[in-house]
Amino acid sequence: MSQPSTVPQVGKDPNIQEPTRPGTSMKYLGGRPFYQYLFAYTIAGMFLFSCYSAIPGILLPNQVQMVEFQAFFGDYPHVTSEVLQQLASGTYTGADAAELTDIYNHYDGARASAMSVVSAVGSLFTMFAQPIVGVISDRWRSRWGRRSFWICAGGFVGALLMIGLRYSSTILLITIFWVVAQVALNFMQAPLVTTIADRTPENRLATVSAFSGIGTMIGGLAGSLVAGNAFNAMGLDAYYIFAILVAFGAACFVLLAKDRSSKDLELPRFDVKTFIIGFTIALRDRDYRWVWFARLLMFLGYTSSTTFNLYVLQSYVRPALTQAEANAMVPILSLVAMPGMIIMMLVSGRLSDKLGRRKPFVIYSSFALMALYALPAVWPTVASLLIMSALSGFAFGAFMTVDQALFIDVLPDPEAAGRDLGVANAATNIGQMLAPVIAGQLVARIAGAAGYRMIYVFAMVMLLLAALAIYPVKKVK
Repeated sequence: MSQPSTVPQVGKDPNIQEPTRPGTSMKYLGGRPFYQYLFAYTIAGMFLFSCYSAIPGILLPNQVQMVEFQAFFGDYPHVTSEVLQQLASGTYTGADAAELTDIYNHYDGARASAMSVVSAVGSLFTMFAQPIVGVISDRWRSRWGRRSFWICAGGFVGALLMIGLRYSSTILLITIFWVVAQVALNFMQAPLVTTIADRTPENRLATVSAFSGIGTMIGGLAGSLVAGNAFNAMGLDAYYIFAILVAFGAACFVLLAKDRSSKDLELPRFDVKTFIIGFTIALRDRDYRWVWFARLLMFLGYTSSTTFNLYVLQSYVRPALTQAEANAMVPILSLVAMPGMIIMMLVSGRLSDKLGRRKPFVIYSSFALMALYALPAVWPTVASLLIMSALSGFAFGAFMTVDQALFIDVLPDPEAAGRDLGVANAATNIGQMLAPVIAGQLVARIAGAAGYRMIYVFAMVMLLLAALAIYPVKKVK
């Protein structure tokens, strides 16, 4: 019996390189197929990350704050958002000032602790979700290819769970619905990201990563802007907006970026032990392991500094903002970062491809972020947050673009890209899981502004370690 050819074949469309193995994906060499894929990927990523920005950044903190406010101030009908602002600033002069100030300090710690639990549990489950769906999608046989089913299912199930989250009225219910919704969204995200390795030739990897990052940033900014204004206007009904967007994004990608059938995919026999051990294979590779730890440390620092932005604006900066003012300011912090992010995503991706170098971009962007976090640590004002956000856009934009390309470059086995990129995303999830727990404990245990200040100090240390972790990588310059 003749064996299938492993030599890349160009089909009827010269812009498409047909699969080298039956059941795998074609490569987009250029032209309309490449740009249609790029458009569909950007739209799907943009709408997905609008949810990642809007929900944990605006909607969940407000929802948690509403629950904790009722628990602590439900018996004090005269306590409004303006009174909370005065308590945070130390300017409240009512007869019950001492009593309410003490309650406010406990309330401030309680909402931070509750938010940290919601965030951490969600990240814990998604840490396992991405590698698992990565392996499953690597082996998935269907007429629509290996990834499409999971992208579509994750988007639509996640949308339904967001609607359930809107009606959750306790911290327990909020946690349950957000955890399951986040798992579903990661079942969309992991296969979506893997299509870059599946369908993109090596010389276009950083370019696709750049557009992916731009879509992510635009989605994150738009999600934050819409959520902040929508919550002030319609409260928790804002969840419906993002449920519709993520479902549309999943459908858009599956319909516009159709894959080759994977029905003829040749697979080795499945073994549970091998399946579990498979998650450790990539981490046995020295270079992959260093890049993995660097990403974990980066997101540990970055997430710890952004998780409580809504609360920072109400309790740390001087003068303190009201809840409505903070909801409006959070997306502005994202807005001022966007120009730098877009510029660096476009420039750093192309420059990295041209120079054939990845490490300097990742290292120096980490150092830059570390330096910028000193601003709010020593100058707790809205102005310092705006300056930090604007300049950090350049650094984080470069990191997001080139780090993704660096991970693809150090993959030990390109045939298991879904599994190993899922393990890579687990580094992000572990960082995002631990960051709110640590930040929440800092706020809960160190009363007043000092707790929030220590968050920025902690973030600076993590970013320093993230930069240092890239130096030992040998396989890639």
